[in-house]
Amino acid sequence: MPRLSAAAILLISAIAPAVHAEALVADAPAGKSTMTVGLGAAVVPEYLGSDEVRALPVIVLDYQHASGFFASTVNGIGYKNKVGPVAFSAALGVAPSRSDRDHGLYKGSDALKGMGEIKASALGVFGVGYEFDGGIGVGMRAMVALSNRERGNSYEFGAQAPLLKGEANQVGMFVSATYSDKKNMQAFYGVTAAQSLASGYKRYDTKAGISRVNVGVNWNHKLNKHWSVNSTAGVVSLLGDAADSPIAKRKTAPMLAVTVNYAF
Repeated sequence: MPRLSAAAILLISAIAPAVHAEALVADAPAGKSTMTVGLGAAVVPEYLGSDEVRALPVIVLDYQHASGFFASTVNGIGYKNKVGPVAFSAALGVAPSRSDRDHGLYKGSDALKGMGEIKASALGVFGVGYEFDGGIGVGMRAMVALSNRERGNSYEFGAQAPLLKGEANQVGMFVSATYSDKKNMQAFYGVTAAQSLASGYKRYDTKAGISRVNVGVNWNHKLNKHWSVNSTAGVVSLLGDAADSPIAKRKTAPMLAVTVNYAF
């Protein structure tokens, strides 16, 4: 089945409080090592809940070894494999920071002035999935902060399915829901008393729960043996305490990305 593309993973990573080290259902090692390089662009909100969007460059450097080892800007560093219909993966990645100032290409927003910075963190990403006949897959993933642990942890549950499987074109859809623990929800959507005084937002305490859902479609168009164009479009919507947060100015935002890739 066509897995969630590099562009889709990068795009969701850019607007979510954790990187995605691998698709929810990992591909089995292809039996040979590959390297993919790509360049493109994405349109994302300044932060989840922002009513402003920005365009960002997308750089793909993705090495996949035949043994299942991978290292890339997209997936982090880790290992994946598949035993029958069951897939599993483990990786070390980086959860990006969130700034309370607009730094252009860096993730941040002047709308968060006074909220302070959420520091970047080393991230352990552990996933397991199951693929049914026909290529429909379901999976779950734990994203655990290994440093700056005050940002908390999150857990993703989702599914993906092929809509078109051709030699030149592969189209698939994906849907996922993210559960944030109390620390993660408070870090990204809560407002402490000190933050309230500095930012002007009212104090807001959160609890653990579903923080967002992602729905989208991915299209991979192969130009030839080496070149391809990958496009992703979808939406991310805040739910629960995340949606009710004072900093959530827009509860649903678009996800758009296009990359041109060369594989060898």
